[in-house]
Amino acid sequence: MASLKKFLQIIKIIIRNPGVLGYVYEQDNPNKNYVIKKYGLKNGLPTIDFLDILPEFNETITHYTALSHGSQISDYSLLKGLARKFKQCRYLEIGTWIGESLVNISSIAKECISISMSDKELQQQGSTKEGIAVQRMFSKNLSNVKHIMQNSQTFDFSSIGKFDLIYVNGGNQYNEVKKDTENVFKILKDDNSIIVWHDYSNLTGNTILWRVFAGILDGCPKEKLSNLYHVSNTMCAIYINKKLIGTEIPSQIPNKIFTINISSKKINN
Repeated sequence: MASLKKFLQIIKIIIRNPGVLGYVYEQDNPNKNYVIKKYGLKNGLPTIDFLDILPEFNETITHYTALSHGSQISDYSLLKGLARKFKQCRYLEIGTWIGESLVNISSIAKECISISMSDKELQQQGSTKEGIAVQRMFSKNLSNVKHIMQNSQTFDFSSIGKFDLIYVNGGNQYNEVKKDTENVFKILKDDNSIIVWHDYSNLTGNTILWRVFAGILDGCPKEKLSNLYHVSNTMCAIYINKKLIGTEIPSQIPNKIFTINISSKKINN
């Protein structure tokens, strides 16, 4: 009886949060074996220190909700810091939810373009009414943000020009990541352009999402593979056209601290 009760508790957890299945499955799955066999990266990408690419880091993040489908504060901070590297940054985002990243980047970038599924497509994929209602909540009225409501898997990327900074945060299945990766490498503005992928790993970098990682690697041009890294203190992988020294296994010994001033206020709907 005790075993049955425990089993039912586990089922309830899975129903409430199906993502836990993905977490368990990612620990040992064919994608990991595939990456190791093809690329030899048993420990994932080399990890570069956050402060090595953003040495003068000092950012303010707004519109952060701390909800389950968003990114970490450090992820938004990374994007915002990278956007500052470009004088008139042209930013592309694949996979906008409520617009947390866009509202932050738009305060720096000259132009932002978002590619995300339309409400109808989200409905067809099983999204709830509540989930659809909050799409683009923070970014829909920003003057320098253009929303393209299409599936990135079928969108014609040649129609939107070239970009300085690209954030890939759409579907996180292997084929979706691979296709998005193939597309974004074709629209980099120049050798200084940067790509950031979300969901490469958990926050510590010790739990890699191997299906996402495999999609990044297979979608990346072979000559660019040596310029892929994991950024410490984030869930992100990055392509940057620089030879940087990374560590094979992310250290869990602190070598920096972040200072966070936090406040909150109600949203008037």
